[in-house]
Amino acid sequence: MKVLSFIKLTDEQQEEIRALADDISLKVVSPEDATKDDLSKVDAIYGWSNRLESHAVANGHLKWIQTIRAGVDALPLDDIRDENILLTSGSGANAINISEQTLAYMLMFSRKLHLAMRDQDQNLWKLDEPYGEIYHKSVLFVGAGTIATVLAGYCKALGMHTIGIRRTAKKTENMDEMMSMDQLKTAVGLVDFVVNILPDTKATVNTFDASVFEAMKSDAVYINIGRGKSTNTENLITALKNKVIGGAALDVVEPEPLPADSELWGMKNVIITPHTAGRSTHYAERAFKIFKENLKSFHDTGKVEINVVDLHQGY
Repeated sequence: MKVLSFIKLTDEQQEEIRALADDISLKVVSPEDATKDDLSKVDAIYGWSNRLESHAVANGHLKWIQTIRAGVDALPLDDIRDENILLTSGSGANAINISEQTLAYMLMFSRKLHLAMRDQDQNLWKLDEPYGEIYHKSVLFVGAGTIATVLAGYCKALGMHTIGIRRTAKKTENMDEMMSMDQLKTAVGLVDFVVNILPDTKATVNTFDASVFEAMKSDAVYINIGRGKSTNTENLITALKNKVIGGAALDVVEPEPLPADSELWGMKNVIITPHTAGRSTHYAERAFKIFKENLKSFHDTGKVEINVVDLHQGY
């Protein structure tokens, strides 16, 4: 079995892969240095290279792609589906760091830390009353997958009420309540924090528009750690300016990077981070663990079990 990794692996990790079976041939090459010859008769790819995507998908031999990221919107999903290639994601590898950053947003808004930092930049000793707590507050997770499950556990430990939304309202760990996507406008009106964890698909574009913001509590905070395209940026700006909602924490935006002249930069009730929630010094090791377990299964059975992407749904 020939395996090509576009992800840099330590010597120890490479040995772990080769130790899975004698017939596994592993080659590690950076996406910038890779050529179409590197893809010859490759059975499995770890990582991805948009520069070589046409050669990778159409080589007639590739059977499985394991991406390192949770989102797969950058890949040619239609072509992958047409070639009957299995696709698995790195979903869950970033759940801890994204959850910690999202919890930080909630704490910052509750304790007015975002305002304190602005005051500090101006050498101001200032009180920004009132100072709240997240204890007994409620939070809605729109996209109740792995990240939401981990984050909801953190929230419950701090005394918060958790509600999850997904396509179907099936029971999900750490959620006090579950709803389906057709109940979104009802659900957003019940909570103090709305956390958007939606993927980038045709179905999710502009999910959060003026009608959804208008259904939220006037002091509620909107947090987007999913994808920028799921939010109508102009509608969000209007909702913030008119105090339809209390604030927003945005790790992802549309467009991205956020233009320097965007009104969002100057809004005191907005926290902006440059798509950093998914980054962590521990990410690569967790993603590798997913890859290694899937590779063992793929080698032994021809199937993969962890994070299989539905190529019709896009996640």
